[in-house]
Amino acid sequence: MLLRKITAILLLFLTVTVPAFAQPGKVQLVWPHAEDVVMYELEVARVKVADDAPAPAAEIVYTSTSIYTPGVELNLASFAAPESKKLYYRVRPLDLDSEPIGRFSRPSALLQGKLNSLKPATTTNFTDRPTPLYMVYSWIPVLGAARYEVEVTNHIPERENGITPSKYRVRAYSVGQVFDFYDPQPFTREGCYYWRVIAFDENNKAIGAYSDAVPFRVERGVYKWATYGDSITHGGGAVSNPPSDARYDYAYYLPFAVKNLGKSGDTAAALAERFEQDVLPFKPEVMLILGGTNSIRGGVSAAEVIDSLTTIREKCEKYSIKPVFLTLPPLNPERIQRVFNQPTADNWQQELKKVNAFIKTQPDYIDVYAALVDDKGLLPVKYAQDGLHPDIAGKKVMAREVNAYINSH
Repeated sequence: MLLRKITAILLLFLTVTVPAFAQPGKVQLVWPHAEDVVMYELEVARVKVADDAPAPAAEIVYTSTSIYTPGVELNLASFAAPESKKLYYRVRPLDLDSEPIGRFSRPSALLQGKLNSLKPATTTNFTDRPTPLYMVYSWIPVLGAARYEVEVTNHIPERENGITPSKYRVRAYSVGQVFDFYDPQPFTREGCYYWRVIAFDENNKAIGAYSDAVPFRVERGVYKWATYGDSITHGGGAVSNPPSDARYDYAYYLPFAVKNLGKSGDTAAALAERFEQDVLPFKPEVMLILGGTNSIRGGVSAAEVIDSLTTIREKCEKYSIKPVFLTLPPLNPERIQRVFNQPTADNWQQELKKVNAFIKTQPDYIDVYAALVDDKGLLPVKYAQDGLHPDIAGKKVMAREVNAYINSH
């Protein structure tokens, strides 16, 4: 009942806006998303520079090393009008220390980007894998946006790129100056859905229109395999990449379709609590379970985590689901503190070791810890730049271990 009231208030707030306006004098640039990138360096210059060579300093008119999405919108007023026709841009991926991890792209004419785009560019696409239980919507930030509205419908909106809410709306959220949004509600009801986003300025005036509607489908009872866990299962990595990028889901590298039932932020206790609501509608036959990392790093005892994992195992057995546990990956507290400004419990290594010892007593388990740990008992930066979530390289290691288990069983 409370959720319904909150939703009603939120929908009322979202629909009370002044008319939209076209945003002139901007260019929208979008590029391929690099692997394990934390941020991008964007350079705009008067000359084309070949072979990744440095551009002459006198020819560079704009540069930024703090772009966290595979695209950006620029105000053309920042460049002289006649000059903008002769400008070229290029980008390269950077790590957490702003060091290049790839070459500059080939220079492209600045004005080849989308001029005065009326709609946001979305970057979420789940056509290549089953839709996760908890959706994450992502987009390229809109120039001048103070907030965004994310709308989900159960039918393609009647006016796809309009500014008014659709009559098919089933949920909607107002969010701040972000480039992704984690839906707090699961999608357990079958059907074809669509999501889209629109930007608003500080005066609550729509900037342009809604983005194109992005479809996704929810199916139940069709996936033999499922994954269950926290954000390590849900996806995301390399600090700024959300679970909407399939490459950060270890199940993406398995040779069959897998339903992702992960939820970012979950503790072992939360996993045990939401089991009936989130697992049973999909009736998996086998479930890969990885939970307890957030509990251990937050100071929860191994005994409590083991109790929760035992509860999950018992529930699996009750509902004829085969549980396959993954050992908890190691952590890197220094990187976690740097990226998230969060401490890690001093005794995390001892408690994690106890949990993993328990997991190894289960009939079916996969030891991903041994495949990811370094000689200091930490999660190395090459596998996880934020010290917590394995990046693409780390997720591939996890998938390798799962595939090895499957092949041998």
